[in-house]
Amino acid sequence: TTTKTYAISVTRLPSSDALLSSIKTTPARTLTIVAGPSYKNYTASVTNATKSITVTPTLQDATAMISVNGFAVASGSQSQEIFLQVGANVINTVVTAQDGTTTKTYTITVTRPKSSDALLTSLKLTPTSALTVVAGPGYVNYTAAVANTTSSVTVTPTEQDATATITVNGTAVASGAASAPIALALGNNTITTVVTAQDGTTTKSYIITINRAESNDALLTSIKTTPTSSLTVVTGPSYVNYTTTVAYTTSTITITPTAQDINATIKVNGTAVTSGTASQPIALATGSNAINTVVTAQDGVTTKTYTITVTRPQSNDALLTSIKLTPATPLTVVAGPSYVNYTASVSHTTSSVTVTPTLQDATATIKVNGVIVASGTASGAIALSVGANTINTEVTAQDGVTTKTYTITVTRAPSTDALLTSIKTTPASSLTIVTGPDYVDYTASVHNTTSSVTVTPTAQDATATITVNGITTSSGTASQPIALAVGPNTINTVVTAQDGITTKTYSITITRAITGMNSYYEPISVTKPTDGVTIENDGITVHQAVSPNGDGINDYLAIDGITNYPNNNLKIIDRSGLMVYQTKGYDNSSKMFDGHSSINGKMQLPGTYFYSLDYMAADGEARHKTGYIILKY
Repeated sequence: TTTKTYAISVTRLPSSDALLSSIKTTPARTLTIVAGPSYKNYTASVTNATKSITVTPTLQDATAMISVNGFAVASGSQSQEIFLQVGANVINTVVTAQDGTTTKTYTITVTRPKSSDALLTSLKLTPTSALTVVAGPGYVNYTAAVANTTSSVTVTPTEQDATATITVNGTAVASGAASAPIALALGNNTITTVVTAQDGTTTKSYIITINRAESNDALLTSIKTTPTSSLTVVTGPSYVNYTTTVAYTTSTITITPTAQDINATIKVNGTAVTSGTASQPIALATGSNAINTVVTAQDGVTTKTYTITVTRPQSNDALLTSIKLTPATPLTVVAGPSYVNYTASVSHTTSSVTVTPTLQDATATIKVNGVIVASGTASGAIALSVGANTINTEVTAQDGVTTKTYTITVTRAPSTDALLTSIKTTPASSLTIVTGPDYVDYTASVHNTTSSVTVTPTAQDATATITVNGITTSSGTASQPIALAVGPNTINTVVTAQDGITTKTYSITITRAITGMNSYYEPISVTKPTDGVTIENDGITVHQAVSPNGDGINDYLAIDGITNYPNNNLKIIDRSGLMVYQTKGYDNSSKMFDGHSSINGKMQLPGTYFYSLDYMAADGEARHKTGYIILKY
């Protein structure tokens, strides 16, 4: 009854067999064994035409696995296609046994040689020309014929093997591409195309002999006249006739013929002329003038005649080469039917102009507003009213029929003069000038007994209008009486120019003294040093010399002490009264006058200029200073 059981566990190990029973290539190649430790190496050779190969490995143990160049392959089956480069190509077949550890590598080195193909599949010329084959030992000769007009050709060789190289007359050319143009001389021209195979040894030469014919070209590519004129073609037997018409003023003409073939010769009216250059001047009579151009080809036999009949008519030129006004004024063109209109604008100060027309044809005649005027000379003075003024210049050609009218509309601007020539008060009082921005201030003092005044302003331009304290006042006449309170009284005289826009304000501050006193304020004492003007006790000195030439001396207008009065306003005017510079807060550094206008940025001409300086003192009192400076470079 007593038993005992003994169990035996038997473990069967996986296979360690990593051997092949065979290995072969497709296309089939004999494999040469090259011994190596624990594996086998093989070598094989293929032709250059073999671009790929497959490997078929067969296992000894079906449980093993195979990879060819890293790709899994079933035992007895072909690997993927393996592409071959020129030279040595290594193919590794790795067998891994069932145990996953044991491996064996089989290496096949396949050698693919370089190509020895030096053949062309085609050879052609451009321009296209038929090639005639002429046999020769080990290469091919061709002949071709081209016209004289073909001065160059290109050769396009196409190789059979893309690895070969090609030269045409010693210059490398890509397969299927045209060579650089090859110049052709008259007669036979030899072009050699050499193909070198990839192996660098095998070559093949293709020789083309091209015959360029002698020229019989007697054609012109162009014929033109100077002065330039349009040529009308009139056909004729075996040559070409042209007609053209020139202006009466054209007394001579030149002919410029250009040959199609540079070897041809040309004569114009029997005189040799180089192709592309002008003939000698040919005199033209009034009426028809026949000019013959004969072209002789290079062969000396073929000729072609070109005849140009040039008609020079009687003059019908009624044009002007220029028309201008004095004083000089730019003219703006306004187109009109069969004539030319111009417009011009002049200032109000221009009360008359003259017109200077210049003829294109000296035989024509000119009238300005009906009065005869010689070409290039000024007409009589033509008075201008304010607004548009029409001036007609009529030109009559030599033929007495053709005319052309030039109309200039000159607009004289209304006056912008808003200046007074004088301003005075009644009872008479001395006026002290105090400048202000864009107008002129005056001050005056009267006795306490003066309870009213009148102002008599006189305009520089009689067309301006004047108001005194808002009431219209005639130039040169007294205003209505203006009552004066004790102390300062402001009277504003506003002048409006004829244009209705430009105005200028003159402000008079009249101080009426208190009872028992003759004046209201004490006068300000002014002194004038040799190089500047100083108001006593204000510390301001204006240096009169300005020479902005970069020498570091007087390069700008220096005003000593101006930084103590930042609330200042400086104006500079030229001798004609035009403002050239204005700024607020003049400080000798960021704001300074160095000869450049603050109005248009232009450098001013050297000379004498006048300044006006207003500034506010620390006690709040407005102060004013005027004088002159000298600008030199």
